[in-house]
Amino acid sequence: MKYSKLIIFASVVAAIFAAACDRYEGDTIVPAYIKIDAINVVDNPSDSWSQEKGFFSSNIDAVNVIVWKRGDTAETNLGTFQLPCKIPVLKQGLVDYIHILPVVKQDGIAGKRITYPFYQSINIDSVIFNADSVIDLGTLQTKYVSKSLMKVLWKEMFEPGPGDITLDSTVSRCYSLDTVRPTYGDYGCGVVRVPAGSTSISFATDTTYNISDPLAILYLEMDYWSDVDLSVELCNPSYQDGPINLKPHMTIYGKPEKGWQKIYINLGSTWSQHFNHYPDIRPHFTILNEEGGAGNLFIDNIKLIVM
Repeated sequence: MKYSKLIIFASVVAAIFAAACDRYEGDTIVPAYIKIDAINVVDNPSDSWSQEKGFFSSNIDAVNVIVWKRGDTAETNLGTFQLPCKIPVLKQGLVDYIHILPVVKQDGIAGKRITYPFYQSINIDSVIFNADSVIDLGTLQTKYVSKSLMKVLWKEMFEPGPGDITLDSTVSRCYSLDTVRPTYGDYGCGVVRVPAGSTSISFATDTTYNISDPLAILYLEMDYWSDVDLSVELCNPSYQDGPINLKPHMTIYGKPEKGWQKIYINLGSTWSQHFNHYPDIRPHFTILNEEGGAGNLFIDNIKLIVM
């Protein structure tokens, strides 16, 4: 009888142990998976950033995913994955949280993907992983960081109304339904008409913006659709009491076949390198049209943001 009880007890312990262990096929552990389709940006009710639809335009094309299971000595960083993605996880049972950080192409360059500092991370608590199963998270939502951390120095949504455009008169509003970015309705966008024979057209904001913190992070977000090249620059009209100081940051190449695109531009690098964090700056743009053909530059949902 005692021997039978021992066999039963040993069988129960073995079953519990087997359930708690990772599943193997041969020498290979069978992973579970996290599936993420996309991440959109939405308003934060506690901040109420804007009623303008285009304010929340985004292009989060990748995620950095971290998991932590109680008993681990540290978090496990699974890596960065381009969306949509299906991520293998070599953990079984209850995972205390999944930590997801939105990633964007800095300056539109795939090799410069970064965790975007102005977007909040996404936390999902208490998830159970089973071998060869899929945790399908679908399309997730993130928000901008709090207004206590982030400031919008300048924005131009090109919405209709009595207000003037905050760029000089080179840029006008356009309401054509075949040019306005459809994701954000038919509110309008900005356009620069480039006549044949014109090789260079410049425009800038109508205001100089002041940044007092030399450690500030400075980005320009913009939607664009263009068949001409566009140089994105910083202008400092009063740098060291000298003449206007203009520094190019990058060139966006015209690719009309791609339609509307979203870009996150790290102006902070130019601000620090060329202006030594001098506080007065102004976004400046130059259309580069070496071939001299007629064309159009459409722009929308522009934000100069600092943290």
